[in-house]
Amino acid sequence: MDGAAGVPAELQGGRAQADRVLTAQEWLYKWETGAAAFHKEHGHPLLEKYLDVLLGGRSGLRIFFPLCGKAVDMKRLADLGHSIVGVDISEQALKEFFADQGLTYCEEPVPGIAGAKKLQSTSGNICLYCCSIYDLSSAIVGKFDGVWDRGALVAVNPCDRPRYASLMISLLEKNSSYLIVTVLYDPNKHKGPPFYVPESEVESLFGNHCEIKLLEKVSDFSERHRRWGLDYFLEVLYILKLVA
Repeated sequence: MDGAAGVPAELQGGRAQADRVLTAQEWLYKWETGAAAFHKEHGHPLLEKYLDVLLGGRSGLRIFFPLCGKAVDMKRLADLGHSIVGVDISEQALKEFFADQGLTYCEEPVPGIAGAKKLQSTSGNICLYCCSIYDLSSAIVGKFDGVWDRGALVAVNPCDRPRYASLMISLLEKNSSYLIVTVLYDPNKHKGPPFYVPESEVESLFGNHCEIKLLEKVSDFSERHRRWGLDYFLEVLYILKLVA
């Protein structure tokens, strides 16, 4: 149904979320209290289904997991011979990843980022940064052949999306495959996170630099979403490729 001035009600809701801000402390609290329900214990089915699209038949890739938490997919891709770099503000989440996966790691400070830590697997193929993602740059982490963005774009504060998109574009190699999962629901009924990100927003953020293709739209509706007052909850997968 359309709202004021004929604007679809869901778009009005998306605008309402524009002022929604979560602090770093609030995200840390979610991990500390076990409220990180966004974590998937067995990996993400869309990554499994579209893994060949991400990899493109290539081996030995550098793959970036923004706002990685303790995503089990990092171990899966590392086991396939790729080098994994992740970032998250939650040291607890990063250490739980290594513990859950039975991996040993070393810890060291990150030159140029006050208070940041780098946790690197003893094998060397998984390197996780504990800091704000906005503290990173290609000078620190290099550029990437692939990106798996699930729970990142939809988690950053809406007002920070242009800054986030600019950073992500700067981290892409010219032939990189960037997979993004966004979510759709009625934003009048839930304030986020995860935040409602329509296709028009993806186009606005990345369209000037990337070719964007929608790969799949699937229902991820669960009892948790019903408790939020929602009637539906969709995940939408896109692939982005830098335009030459």
